[in-house]
Amino acid sequence: MICTEMMNKQKLFNSWGAAIATGLLLSSCSTLPGSGPSRHKMAKVQDEPADDREYAVIQLSVDVVQQLGDRRPVSLNESFSTTLNGKPESVLGIGDQLVINIWETSGDGLFSTFEKKQSRIDSVIDESGAIFIPYVGQVQVAGKTIEEVRSTIEEGLQGKAVEPQVQVALKANVSNNLVVVGDVNQPGRYPLPIGGVRLLDAVAAAGGSRAPIYEAEAKIVRGEISDTIRLDEVLGQKNNNVWMMPGDTVQLMHKPRTFTAFGAVSSKSRHAFETETLSLAEALAQAGGLNDGQADAGGVFLFRFEDPDVLRAAGREVPDVLFHGRAAAIYRLDFKEPEAFFLSRSFAMQDKDIIYVANAFAAEYYKFIRIYVQPLLDISRTSTLFVQ
Repeated sequence: MICTEMMNKQKLFNSWGAAIATGLLLSSCSTLPGSGPSRHKMAKVQDEPADDREYAVIQLSVDVVQQLGDRRPVSLNESFSTTLNGKPESVLGIGDQLVINIWETSGDGLFSTFEKKQSRIDSVIDESGAIFIPYVGQVQVAGKTIEEVRSTIEEGLQGKAVEPQVQVALKANVSNNLVVVGDVNQPGRYPLPIGGVRLLDAVAAAGGSRAPIYEAEAKIVRGEISDTIRLDEVLGQKNNNVWMMPGDTVQLMHKPRTFTAFGAVSSKSRHAFETETLSLAEALAQAGGLNDGQADAGGVFLFRFEDPDVLRAAGREVPDVLFHGRAAAIYRLDFKEPEAFFLSRSFAMQDKDIIYVANAFAAEYYKFIRIYVQPLLDISRTSTLFVQ
């Protein structure tokens, strides 16, 4: 009698357990712990009106890859590049050493003899920015070009020397310098030649970058203006190889491009670009690929901040909310389709991109079994042993 009653209770408990399990299964999508949103959740977001979203969701296709898949060219900001645009005019400054040669047509002139109709004057620009020339006096030369100094001296000798002709040469450049520091082989202070020097020339003069060019970032500081650019962007676009100015500081920093992988991938971590360019397919491979037993092949997403103008130019809607002037964009790829492999190979990664692979429904199901159903079965098994 007692055993029969306990067996009936066991059957009732098992029925309750089955009912509870069914209810939990229906609600497990919102209650189970996960590494991120599911593919279905992202699909719902994609269907929402653009005005209700803080980010754009874009399905990768051939058109999208052609419009948005290329690597974005990077330039120095407009005000800074305008400031640096064009070769600067070389002017003299305090401490510069000059050689002044003066010729006369007669052997009995002020600067000539019977043997030689020329005199050489070595001079250093003093603290007041002047040099001394006999029969001319103090000549202000700081802030002037060599040609302006030559003309000034020649005019000052008119009526004193016999048909004077003057040559001015820069012997030592002391005032026109720039500083190159950071991850270079020979940091230091370098003079600016009269012909000028560009950014890459300055880096080369300092022994070059210690890091590969695609991992090296140059910061240019001029007074209160500064900007940064990667060396490979300087090589790729000649407009970025700007002219240096006296007093500039160039700091080279080792800053590799990185991306982060989350979700159902084999290596959830931050990864550095191993080459100058990296495609989405290569990035997924670098992260160990999709986890076979966990990943939803139809739910591969790439998160990045895009330039709103780039999205508009591609005919894409721009969210109303911007983050520091950038639009949050999510690119979706379905690896269940064969073309996805070609699309991912043609879609270029950018610095600080985030890859997320959603969990498959089967993985969520097994997670539900492990967290909710298995404990119930264990309780049921214990109760059965107790009845026996």
